[in-house]
Amino acid sequence: MLSKYLIHNRFRESKTAFYQTDPHLLALSQLSYQYSFNWWRNLNFNTPGIYILTGGRQVGKSTSCKLLVKHCLQKKLFLTSQVLYLPCDEIFDAKELGQIIRFFLNEITTKPFLLIIDEITFVKDWDRVIKALADEGHFTHGLCLLTGSDTLILKDAAMRFPGRRGKASQTDFHLYPLTFAEYVKLCAPKAKTTALSSLFQDYLLCGGYLRAINDLAEHGKVTAATYATYEQWVRGDFLKHKKSEDTLKAILHTLLTIGVSQVSYSRLTQKVGLISKETLIDYCRFLERMDILINLQAFDQNKKQGYPRKNRKFHFTDPFIYRTLAHWLKREGYLNSLINESNLVEACVASHCYRLNKTFYFKGQGEVDIIWLQGKVIKAIEIKWAEQIRANDLKMLRQFNNSLILTKAPHAGKIENVQSMPVYQFLYQEND
Repeated sequence: MLSKYLIHNRFRESKTAFYQTDPHLLALSQLSYQYSFNWWRNLNFNTPGIYILTGGRQVGKSTSCKLLVKHCLQKKLFLTSQVLYLPCDEIFDAKELGQIIRFFLNEITTKPFLLIIDEITFVKDWDRVIKALADEGHFTHGLCLLTGSDTLILKDAAMRFPGRRGKASQTDFHLYPLTFAEYVKLCAPKAKTTALSSLFQDYLLCGGYLRAINDLAEHGKVTAATYATYEQWVRGDFLKHKKSEDTLKAILHTLLTIGVSQVSYSRLTQKVGLISKETLIDYCRFLERMDILINLQAFDQNKKQGYPRKNRKFHFTDPFIYRTLAHWLKREGYLNSLINESNLVEACVASHCYRLNKTFYFKGQGEVDIIWLQGKVIKAIEIKWAEQIRANDLKMLRQFNNSLILTKAPHAGKIENVQSMPVYQFLYQEND
């Protein structure tokens, strides 16, 4: 039964065969710039349970799982017979999924194991299978890692496993595209501070996706084939969930057109036209679940939280994803304008802050682009992608004790007692 998946489990023939011919490891080895996602570095392999890895499609989840298998085999943490990597793209239903997993678990009896079930949300009612196996005690002596691109569905389903996840301090992991700091470390580890400006311009083209990064390094641009791959992922996931491609294009067109302006769901619905507010919210939330979009709520200074009913600011999570969507919509005739680099830069900063701490925007007599909560500290951040800063740009920042203006200028300093810094320097150093 497991022979069907031998191509992903070549270590059952020999470890060398796996290291040299596994499709994910082979594809990684052929890249000029290779990044080893090691989210599992703090994982205790002696702590059984159900673990979850989420992240957008094509971000490197499957490759990181193969690197995890390679690590475990090299360190002799498991025998080859105790490891199974199971992709779910060709598994028909929950019954078939259950049969395959049981075959593997019965084969190893009570020995420790590492079972990786990749993109498990492809299988309808998968959670019933995992819950049944957990109730039978199968995950009390090994690690079961579930991966998926639909963050919300995977974690919501996992809530149905109370007391069955194991005793590890961390059981949920999320994989993001590379940050600017990670990009610099990969492509120019010895770069001087003076080179950051040029590297940031490259990052605005390729973002944190390895394939796009390697395209830019080898061809001086992101290739049409790479754009097509990621475009097909977005379109495919929406069609798989029986959503309209025309509606998706209309919503993406509106989001790209409004840029970083504040907008309510009601106003956004009016701009899109011919859809209900409920449909618009459903599509936007699905984009968020796919790690394509984030939305920032207005900040309530008194409660130190967001205003759910006020206008929001929408940002695309990565420069390359932004460009992929714009590339698609231009080809389809939905978009004619050039990419607004200022909007792209603000989205970079917002997305960077969002993945590290709670992030909002502020609206008073004027606006502050980002309110970033770091514990009890409120940091107000304004992004001005320009060399010259006007006094009016600092008006709202002065209302906050801890404020920062990020600019295109190459030097840090103070502007009328407000701290200033190049955008790329902030993104390079704020990485914790």
